[in-house]
Amino acid sequence: MMLLSLLVSAQLPGQESSTEQTLTLQVLEINKIGINKNAMTLVIDQASLETGAPLPAVNEESMLVWITNGENKKITVASNNPTPRFLVEMVALEVPSSAGTPTPEIVLSDNTTKDLVVGISKASGKCRIKLTASAKISDGVGTETHIITYTITGS
Repeated sequence: MMLLSLLVSAQLPGQESSTEQTLTLQVLEINKIGINKNAMTLVIDQASLETGAPLPAVNEESMLVWITNGENKKITVASNNPTPRFLVEMVALEVPSSAGTPTPEIVLSDNTTKDLVVGISKASGKCRIKLTASAKISDGVGTETHIITYTITGS
């Protein structure tokens, strides 16, 4: 019995044994976006005596980051405020040329979606967001809120 066991376990010269496995690798589209400042306040509290207009409040501290392995993407922004009384403008600063092209300054004048960075393909990038709030004397005083949604989407 022991001899039979040895013969079964030993490979004879010229015999090969193999097996195959099929591996299917799937890479899904990845689109991620984030901003470092989830909340901020801009305060307009000074005016020019020469022009009689309130001086704008400016903030450039927000950093937007994104990554996509897809093609023909863009970053859009939308405010939830359909009829703002005060003017809010924004622009993407220092966008690396390999990560997209910033659009000119946009105005958050309603709740429609606007392009902020376009021409993004297979890239990661980051930029500063410049927000400028301004008001006219005739706008009076008050507080309003904008919830700004940043989205990476197809062009």
